[in-house]
Amino acid sequence: MGTNKEVFMDTRVFTDIVKDIGGAASACVLSNEPLSKADFLDDSDVGKELHFLLKEAYKMTEIHRKETSESLPRALLKLRDSMVTVDDALSKSLVVESSGGSKR
Repeated sequence: MGTNKEVFMDTRVFTDIVKDIGGAASACVLSNEPLSKADFLDDSDVGKELHFLLKEAYKMTEIHRKETSESLPRALLKLRDSMVTVDDALSKSLVVESSGGSKR
């Protein structure tokens, strides 16, 4: 097994996991129905503040959903591609000598 400085990755499995993250996150949509029925909160100062906070919470969940379903998968796939590029460059830089003295 490798040390903590080594990374082993099956890129197909990694890609499938990233796609699953994006798909699951994009499916998590908070219904606006409760928010559309919260105008009654505006009848008092405390209710107005609660209504404002509720609207902000809805905005934050939408931002979180977009970041999780779009930005996170894009970043993870970029990480995967970078690791593959580094691995390819390293493997091409190796010189292997066979027992017959020839190099590859």
